Amino acid sequence: MAYCRLVLAFLVICIASTYGEVQVPVFIWGDLKTSSKANPLSRVTEPEFNGLLKKQLAGDPFTVVFIDKTLSVEDFSIKDDEGESVFPYLHSLISGATYLPAVDDPLPVLNRLADPENVRRVKVTENGLSAEIESDSGKMLFIQLKDAKADESRADLLRRHNDLMENMYNKLVEQYKDVVAIYTAENPSWTVSESHERFRRDVRNTDLQNGTFDGLKLYVNKVLLNVDSVETNVTTIDSASSVINENQNMSTTLTFGDVSLTLNFLSKAGYWYFSSVTYQQASRVVGLLPQNELFVPLGFSYRCGQDLTFSNTTNQTVIVQFRDIKVQPYFAESNETLVYGDSINCVGFFSVPIWSGLFVVFILLAITFYGIMMMMDIRTMDRFDDPKGKTITINAGE
Repeated sequence: MAYCRLVLAFLVICIASTYGEVQVPVFIWGDLKTSSKANPLSRVTEPEFNGLLKKQLAGDPFTVVFIDKTLSVEDFSIKDDEGESVFPYLHSLISGATYLPAVDDPLPVLNRLADPENVRRVKVTENGLSAEIESDSGKMLFIQLKDAKADESRADLLRRHNDLMENMYNKLVEQYKDVVAIYTAENPSWTVSESHERFRRDVRNTDLQNGTFDGLKLYVNKVLLNVDSVETNVTTIDSASSVINENQNMSTTLTFGDVSLTLNFLSKAGYWYFSSVTYQQASRVVGLLPQNELFVPLGFSYRCGQDLTFSNTTNQTVIVQFRDIKVQPYFAESNETLVYGDSINCVGFFSVPIWSGLFVVFILLAITFYGIMMMMDIRTMDRFDDPKGKTITINAGE
């Protein structure tokens, strides 16, 4: 019996260690005591993050930690209805801040660094702060942001958190000499459910001009990949795989050489969205967003003869352009009888050439109409005719 309990405990520990590790971004700003910058394009482990924090907090400043419920790299590129970033305050601090896009479980590291006798923990709910923050409340403050509302969008929620962090940091600066702020989260907001995913491997050496990848039909004349000003023309891929989670969101990974591009599709409210592209090379991972939101009704395909560009708004070192693309996700794992639906074109029906032709036709019609009106207005000159006199007659012989 004791042996069975030992085996059961070991299995529980193994499962917890497998599923307990999460990667979330960490944004650090304030009175930092070191000018060393972490590599923003690599994953940061717990020991590395612990060493980085000890260097940044070497001067024993007052530290405030803002803990969101969920946060991912893609959230920093979200824009509101007016096209403005939802994190204008954090974007203004990027030059003097430390940004880590992928940190393994940062909260346990922060909790270990906190002195139990000099730490204060509060929550932000819909009713405001759960407790007042006093000037002698210690050297470390944890603020959990749990004020999400049911009727607000993700962009509105993050914008409120941006304003809250700005106001709270400015208040703390007035009370303490040195202040360091850290923004992170408990879990990533962009995840794929491992327990419900369906994974399939497609054939190798696939031509992008006639590709079917486990529920995705894709035609691309060429893919232009610009990395650090070095352009690569991609026409074939080595392998492809598709993942469909329980929410019917789909990700298709195209691999060529040591580079992979993951095409992320969302199914929501009768539409499918081409939401983002993830570029990965070794440990370098960059999330890319389209210039304009791309959504099409379910059952329809998307067609664009122009360049469809994905880039990172904060880091323009990686740009992906799909030239002459036609794509349609089916959110199903079968490749049988997959045919394109009716196409929604990226260019409206009245394109620039059509408008130019109509403009020329309208000008010609206006000139013709004006000429016909002038011809209809011609009258015989009767200035020298006498209505009472004899009619002037001219014979042919004269």
